[in-house]
Amino acid sequence: MLPFLHERLQRLGGLLAQSSEVLAKYNRLDLDLGPAVNGWLDEAIGVNRALGRQTVENELLAWKAQFVSAEHGTHPLTGEPVTSHRRAMIRSVALRVLDQSARQLRSDIAADDQALAEARAPLLPIVLLAIQKGMISLERSEPMSQPELDELWRALLREPEIHLAARQIAMQASLFDILLLLSDLIAAAQQGTA
Repeated sequence: MLPFLHERLQRLGGLLAQSSEVLAKYNRLDLDLGPAVNGWLDEAIGVNRALGRQTVENELLAWKAQFVSAEHGTHPLTGEPVTSHRRAMIRSVALRVLDQSARQLRSDIAADDQALAEARAPLLPIVLLAIQKGMISLERSEPMSQPELDELWRALLREPEIHLAARQIAMQASLFDILLLLSDLIAAAQQGTA
């Protein structure tokens, strides 16, 4: 089953925004950095588990283990107890964990954006051909409802001149992503005629 990229982008974007808030705590030298990092990691682990991204979830669990180890006074890489400069070690591990996880998030968001762009590109000529065939009205002022978009997509999958290209898109993107992309393209075409 293909992932619902619009939803995943929204959830990953939320995690990135939360990560920025925790990094701001790091920069301000806030005393509640530890709970903030742990809370953010718990949230990120839960989101990735819910999205079925076991590899990322496992990586986050490993980063959390490193941070918890530092909080308990053990250097996460050497396994040796740290008695002096413990707070500096905790902050250093927190920064490393936040930096690595933010890099992962930015990379995942860019990959999902690229996948949506790759699905949108071949959908554009399909929408233009559907407009030309009268399957989409540009005179309409309100956006199409989800049932109308669903019906349109099924009609496009049956249309002789369009069906192969539409099926190719259906193999690349989830139905919900396709319907959202269709809605955006139709709205853009309708605005161009207003």
